[in-house]
Amino acid sequence: MKVKNSQHLVKWAESLAQLVKDTQMAELRVEQGPHSLRLRRSEGALPAVAPVPAAVAVTAKNEAAEDFGIPVKSNYVGVFRLQHPKTNKAMVKAQDTTETNQVLGWVECMGIRYEVVAPRAGTVAEVLVEDSEPVEFGQVLLVIQ
Repeated sequence: MKVKNSQHLVKWAESLAQLVKDTQMAELRVEQGPHSLRLRRSEGALPAVAPVPAAVAVTAKNEAAEDFGIPVKSNYVGVFRLQHPKTNKAMVKAQDTTETNQVLGWVECMGIRYEVVAPRAGTVAEVLVEDSEPVEFGQVLLVIQ
């Protein structure tokens, strides 16, 4: 399952939570590269024995093998600039390939430009913020797969 935007990611997480509930498993961990998702049932909500069907374990393992990408977050509060200041062309757009440490845009904070760089080489899956849009600290600007 390829995640095209954050809504798909939320639906994917909700479906995994429903899987945990339906099978009565105690915990589900999904790891992909540096990212991991852990769903755990609260104590006292489990029967004495909670078997996990083999098909469920295989499905969860196959879903974990997919690359949902790495979110590129803002380290500053300010205005996101996607367009190059000299050419007025977008630095990157969806489906562009990137190199590690490539400048993807800037966050302007109090008149100072702070570069937003690619944490790894890959493909821009989605740009989540428009040019000149205000951003918060930790807000996801785009996703690289």
